Amino acid sequence: MCNPSYTLRAGVFKEITLLAAFLAQGFAVVVTDFDGFDGTHFLTFGEGKMVLDGIRAAKNDPALGLAGSAAGLYGYSGGGSGTARAAEMHRSYAPDVLVLGSAQGGVPGDMVSIARQNITHDQGIANFSGPSNFTMWLALSNLAATYPEVFDPAEFLTEAGQAVLSNVEGRCVYTAAMTGAYRPVADCLKPGKGLDDPAIQRILVEQSLDQPPNLPDMPVLMWHAIWDELLSFPDAIKSTVDSYWANGVDLRYFTNPIPEHVVGDVTAVPVAETWISAVLRGLSPGPKFRIGI
Repeated sequence: MCNPSYTLRAGVFKEITLLAAFLAQGFAVVVTDFDGFDGTHFLTFGEGKMVLDGIRAAKNDPALGLAGSAAGLYGYSGGGSGTARAAEMHRSYAPDVLVLGSAQGGVPGDMVSIARQNITHDQGIANFSGPSNFTMWLALSNLAATYPEVFDPAEFLTEAGQAVLSNVEGRCVYTAAMTGAYRPVADCLKPGKGLDDPAIQRILVEQSLDQPPNLPDMPVLMWHAIWDELLSFPDAIKSTVDSYWANGVDLRYFTNPIPEHVVGDVTAVPVAETWISAVLRGLSPGPKFRIGI
């Protein structure tokens, strides 16, 4: 989701149908503006902390009467990033919050692989990273704000690249996409500069998922669309699924055979919504499985 603190008030919240479906079942819904708040948490564990803090805030508001309530997590793509990172941070950051399950799709897991793909614009039907180029501009904006000692735009980027970075700073994902799609960061790097800088690689590894001991401690339903143009399959997620499975996470993973990032979300909504709703009602999350990866 993008800037829900604005879109909910303005009546342009695109997830309104999903929100209404949960409300119609009698659930309270917490919508955390983890990127619109200050724009520096994109694809980092800061998103997860803010999601958990949002749940805490709702539970601690006496006017809502939710103090004794359990919670479930749900998100896709950017929302999937915040959801997955909240699931991993739960054990250490918010053990006081009872989380019964996490439904997370289109999750950006391996930040090193995602950066490697999205920094360039490969040609051809099989290599369609052009639409995803904007994600690296947003990630670099976050790097510049959060780790100025590691990423100085004036040191790494040409004047044209610095202009693009300034343009997307603080922007919504969707408007940033219009600026950064098919505009690879690689074309705007100064000679001899690259994101293979050891300090940048260290941060990308630190912000990737599946870093034990920070693993989900609740049942997880996870999915990823095949031929995803924004988060390449399987590179963006395989290491996460492998680590979860090997380390005993209570995981149900499936590869959605429907291609394309957005369609991969919409077509999985009935399954994911039904699953998290059942878990919130105290029903069994079902057996563990991994299909398609």
